[in-house]
Amino acid sequence: MLKRIGKYYSHLCFGLASLMAGTYVFFHLNYLDSPEVTPPPPPGFAEHVLFGVADDWWFAGLLVVGGIVLLSGVLLDSITLRNAGMIIIAPLFGYLAFGFMIRGVFDIRFNLTWVFASLAVALLIGTAMRGGKHNGC
Repeated sequence: MLKRIGKYYSHLCFGLASLMAGTYVFFHLNYLDSPEVTPPPPPGFAEHVLFGVADDWWFAGLLVVGGIVLLSGVLLDSITLRNAGMIIIAPLFGYLAFGFMIRGVFDIRFNLTWVFASLAVALLIGTAMRGGKHNGC
């Protein structure tokens, strides 16, 4: 089991991150509407339409499902489950990167979350492209 976890360490990390992010959103629904997170003025209509779902229950549910599928793929050594998990979470991480970029670059709200979300997307794509082919790892 530990050998498998080591072999698919990146997959494991993405699965855990998705599970943690989804669980966090479940316990903090609509956190982006909080004045502590989004100080006045309120987000513009376009920003709300583009990014308003990132703190909704169904988005959190998709993150949790993707994380569970990905973790199951690592623990059961199933390439099908690992690929399915990556397919589920890749657009979600991309959506977060894009949404926070709108907030951090084109809005008055200073936010570096988009940089880290973009890094996660880039690493996720690299992990998916590498698949199960590990050079000596």
